[in-house]
Amino acid sequence: MRDASRTVWYLSLQDEWQFARDWELTAGVRYDRYSDFGDTLNPRMALVWAARHDLTAKILYGRAFRAPSFIEQFSTNNPVALGNPGLDPETIDTFEVAVDYRPTFDLQTSLSVFTYHAKDLIEFIPDAGGATRTARNARDQDGYGFEFEVDWRLRETLRLRGHYAWQRSEDAETKQRIADAPGQKVYLSANWEFLPDWSICPQYRWIGSRKRAGNDPRSAVDDYSLVDLALRRDSILDHLNLALVVRNLFDKDAREPSNQVIPGDYPLEGRQFLAEISYRF
Repeated sequence: MRDASRTVWYLSLQDEWQFARDWELTAGVRYDRYSDFGDTLNPRMALVWAARHDLTAKILYGRAFRAPSFIEQFSTNNPVALGNPGLDPETIDTFEVAVDYRPTFDLQTSLSVFTYHAKDLIEFIPDAGGATRTARNARDQDGYGFEFEVDWRLRETLRLRGHYAWQRSEDAETKQRIADAPGQKVYLSANWEFLPDWSICPQYRWIGSRKRAGNDPRSAVDDYSLVDLALRRDSILDHLNLALVVRNLFDKDAREPSNQVIPGDYPLEGRQFLAEISYRF
């Protein structure tokens, strides 16, 4: 990769406006100027309605970008992947509607529904008549989904948290589902203070509904679930805290999808034991 430099200037503005008793609008915009590829303008907005003391509704919109990396722009001697100095940044526009409901002081729930459109995603595309690939703004992507969260303090010494998320991402042109992205996720955790300054914290994660690329002949990616467990002791000698953690408690064979070059996918870590000591001055 040849020597390269980049200078970035940016300006951001934001305003919060409570235009009615129960309504508030937060709006902002950020302008970035990159010396190598140009400028980008990204607005954001949040409209919040405090419908009742226990119910809040939000409408959110935002645009973000990812600047091309130096490798994507300037790589020259790589025998496989070549850079492209004419790349544009990737952009994404996201729209979300969210509702927070707290039926009691100890129970909080939230539901959010979202959709997004990602544009000019950068990929290394095969070059005609050669073995190399060149970085290009190759495609657009659409997605939508929802997430439900619960935070429940069941009693003074026991707190439960969890969420379920579902999403679908697809190519904007072909409408084919994006490979490798999980379609569902479940997360559950608890924090139980069974003795003063002693707590035990189990955690459960499940990842599922992942799809292979259309030209990948391998069988579907297996779903996986992992359990972690932490035992904590706070306020030892007033300022000293201790934690013992076991990750992947049941030593599950969990894997993240790879491309066909690595046929067995990427294995995640097996069972791990960790100890943490922290001191607060």
